[in-house]
Amino acid sequence: MFLMLQIIPGPLGNSDPVSRKSMTLFSITYGTIFIYLIIPGLKRLMHKYYLPPVLIAASIIPIAIINAKYKALLEAGSSINTLDDTMTVTILLLFPLITTAWQYSFPIVFLFFVVLGFMDPLIIILANESFTPEIYGAFNASLIRILALGAVGFMITMLRDQQRIERAALEEANRKLEEYALASERLAASRERNRIARELHDTLAHTLSGLAIQLEAAKTIVHGDNPKLVEMMDKARITIREGLSETRRALKALRASPLDDLGLSLALQRLAEDVASRDTIVVTTELIEENPDWSKNLEEGVYRIAQESLENIIRHAAASKAQLKLEGNRNSLKLTIIDNGRGFETETYHEEGRYGLRGMKERSMGLGGDLSISSRTGNGTTITFTWEAHHAGSD
Repeated sequence: MFLMLQIIPGPLGNSDPVSRKSMTLFSITYGTIFIYLIIPGLKRLMHKYYLPPVLIAASIIPIAIINAKYKALLEAGSSINTLDDTMTVTILLLFPLITTAWQYSFPIVFLFFVVLGFMDPLIIILANESFTPEIYGAFNASLIRILALGAVGFMITMLRDQQRIERAALEEANRKLEEYALASERLAASRERNRIARELHDTLAHTLSGLAIQLEAAKTIVHGDNPKLVEMMDKARITIREGLSETRRALKALRASPLDDLGLSLALQRLAEDVASRDTIVVTTELIEENPDWSKNLEEGVYRIAQESLENIIRHAAASKAQLKLEGNRNSLKLTIIDNGRGFETETYHEEGRYGLRGMKERSMGLGGDLSISSRTGNGTTITFTWEAHHAGSD
């Protein structure tokens, strides 16, 4: 700091007693600030009150020292070089400017330095108790300092805001990447579980079933010849049947549910992709990224309603396009399925042959929600399921 003050142009570089005293005060001020900043553990102890004392000291003390020098020079009858002192103070105020601009918005920063800027002429007026020519020079110098610091502060806040936007975008991208990686991991695990279930079904389950059939056939051959052998074969057949039941139960538990592995949104996305791959229909989706804390029963019901709706579109609607939309929050849910198919008259959906629609209606009532069906012949169909948390039995 001492070397910096030596190269600053103007009165601070002079050898007169006033300038030397000012330089000494600057050295003491910034030396104290430096010691304050390097004290270990102080930031952790003071938390949000750590920087304000530094900012206040680094902002006000330089102006106070310069104005004390003004007063001393005026009392001695010497002239005041406000432009050189403005350059000095502007350089010294860069530290609090950068720190303040990085913490606060630009209007606050600019207002802060406007107030600081007009302290110079105010102190001169108070010191002289009258207007003097030096006051106009102080006003001009303050205006220069305000504009210079304002421009620098604006650029700093602009760069800070841009950095925060980029950091937020990066964090969002990382979050989505983590979600994608987790979803991919779950999907891979789901596929592996299903593959193992298929292998066990095609080998162990079929083998046990075949063995049970062979025992039934063998029993008819030795029925009257060896009662003890027949009894043993019956016990073996019972054991095989029990083993087959346990195997099927294990296969059912092993086979992954899309909702368990993917969550409702990703399960609906996968369902839409599967439907589109089986038919020429184009299925678009509009799904919330994160599932709220819905009950498992509600998610299962919504998934089955969407599944039945898309199956009906494939089998009956002759549609070329369909849209699946899920929206809501922790206390509400709305599922919408729209197609551009042939449609039908809604007054007849409860008649024979409309079991799918009737089943969805009954399922929605069991969930405590409401299912509406809007359709006209030749105008497509819209199915909407809505649920609110205050409905009884929803959870």
